[in-house]
Amino acid sequence: MPRLFCTFSLLAALLAVSAPAFADDAPAFDGQVRPVLNQFCLSCHGPEKKKGDLDLTHFQPDKAGDAKDVWQEVAARLQAREMPPEKKPQPSEEQRLLVVHWVEKTVGLSQTDCQKIASDETQRFYRGYVMSRRLNRAEYSNTIRDLTGMDLHPGDDLPEDGSGGEGFNTDGNALFISSIQIEKYLQSADKVLRAALPDGAFDKLSAGAFDKLSAGAFDKLSAGAASPEADAARKRLLIATPAPGMSPHDAARQDIAAFARRAFRRPVTDPEVERLLSLFDRAQGRGDSFEASIRLAFKSVLISPNFLFLVEPEQEADGIYPLADYPLASRLSYFLWSSMPDEELFKLAEAHRLGDPEVLRQQVRRMLQDPRSRALGENFGCQWLGITDLGTTVRPDSQKFPMFDDDLAASMHDEAVQFVNSVLRDDRSLVDLLDADYTFLNAKLARHYGIDGIRGPEMRRVTLSDRNRGGVLGLGAVLTATSYPLRTSPVLRGKWVLEQLLGERVPPPPPNVGKLPRDDKKVDGLTFRQRMEKHRTQEECAACHQKMDPLGFGLENFDAVGRWRDSQRGDPIDAGGELPSGEKFTGPAELRQVLLKRQDQFIGNFCRKMLGYALGRGLNRFDQCVVEDAMKALKADGTRPSALVETIVLSKPFRYRYSKK
Repeated sequence: MPRLFCTFSLLAALLAVSAPAFADDAPAFDGQVRPVLNQFCLSCHGPEKKKGDLDLTHFQPDKAGDAKDVWQEVAARLQAREMPPEKKPQPSEEQRLLVVHWVEKTVGLSQTDCQKIASDETQRFYRGYVMSRRLNRAEYSNTIRDLTGMDLHPGDDLPEDGSGGEGFNTDGNALFISSIQIEKYLQSADKVLRAALPDGAFDKLSAGAFDKLSAGAFDKLSAGAASPEADAARKRLLIATPAPGMSPHDAARQDIAAFARRAFRRPVTDPEVERLLSLFDRAQGRGDSFEASIRLAFKSVLISPNFLFLVEPEQEADGIYPLADYPLASRLSYFLWSSMPDEELFKLAEAHRLGDPEVLRQQVRRMLQDPRSRALGENFGCQWLGITDLGTTVRPDSQKFPMFDDDLAASMHDEAVQFVNSVLRDDRSLVDLLDADYTFLNAKLARHYGIDGIRGPEMRRVTLSDRNRGGVLGLGAVLTATSYPLRTSPVLRGKWVLEQLLGERVPPPPPNVGKLPRDDKKVDGLTFRQRMEKHRTQEECAACHQKMDPLGFGLENFDAVGRWRDSQRGDPIDAGGELPSGEKFTGPAELRQVLLKRQDQFIGNFCRKMLGYALGRGLNRFDQCVVEDAMKALKADGTRPSALVETIVLSKPFRYRYSKK
């Protein structure tokens, strides 16, 4: 389904440019479309050959709606020039667009489709749809940080998260829970609470000793000797402490109610508080100190599904319904901050004001300006760019590239995060992601890139004079992650451009296909590029490599760790490429200009990626309505990302759910 959704999205973007050449009504199938199919398609996809198990004569035009997926795939292959194959007769551009236009008008989405929400009847369009999902590692760490005030990164100790849907670890289908994770959550809760509420002065007192203290003696004990960070966490977590006139039981009740409300991200009921308080009382009864007793109750909170999962309870009646304010507040905060709502969101939820679209718009603008919005660059940005594993499982050969160490990997990672975040936070055009004239560097990374005049370890914004380096194509993290340990990979880089930037799917290589060498040494007098060209002549490889390789060759001036180079093993770098469309370019700057001509396709793919990240599931054909709305909003607002974020947050899939008992 993701392939077909991207297919439909690609058609919409293309038709936004091409459609004015056609009337509003669909072309006549028998008089206009069928002749094109007969001439260029049926020799391979008819009753005799049925290549790819596809016989187009089986699909009748009056029942095209019953085969939407097939017709959308046909039109996308025509428009992308993947079909007919290169050696076959080719339709004219007008003929290609005519078929595309017929598909869009015949099987496109209607306004009724756009109002649909997942149900039992539409589940096949909603793969990955879940009611509640677990916090991923980053969300867990950030939530603990905002809950306690201590940046302990406990998520680092948890098992790795999977990814699904649109390629993000917010996808509920991938966020299962295992016995190992439960064990890790128990250990993490102990570690976090001992750091935030260490054994202190109250540990010296028995449960009943507080009433015998004078006010002066109590004040002296309350001073404690913990670290400033732990003192701040203690004040945040313990809104009440035992004191003359305040028993440990009564203080604990207030602390537990406040902590559980914030941790569960909703109001807590009296029975919930009483169950948690019973753990405190049990610990007190066996002689534990106040801190130890409250830690036991808080630990129960931190291992509760109400904390570990984004719980969105269903309504009692069947049908479509708006999310309640508290679940909507969490959806919003975990989308933009990868963390829990703050007090302003809690207060708006309590006042039932988050259903107001203008209030949501105001909150989007506020939250994007908050430092916590760095999470969009850190989590969404790094996963979109495919650089999450840089420096760990993705690492160049240490002997060939000894300059690549942990500090350089961290600097490359931070450059990418700050660059993506600057576009989102500063509300700059999304086109800047392709064509910015600036980046973020420190001295180490600047030297690596050959840029002078930058000193110190801190990252700062730097204007670029070299147009080859700007945008995501010039990020060292991307260039390293799309290389092999010993050499660059035009194939990986070209595939990255097609999939991550343009949203096109590249199928896996056929079985038993020959492999290219691990390094870039000459063999039989052939350069690495010459060997690549030879590999592309194999019939089973040609179709994909004709699209991928030229894009990757355009980035060959960047070596396997992102440094600029003009030669390779004594031979000049050949960074020229020619696409199946006939477009030619040499080097990153000219490649960028080719991509800028396809900025609608790039922006459409970016919209889909962010929508999938926000919804936490794979997308479906109905979600295309949101993408189209976002594209319209972006066009009307200078392609500023706030228009995209607001469209997502105000969309029906983001704010509504479907219940069927």
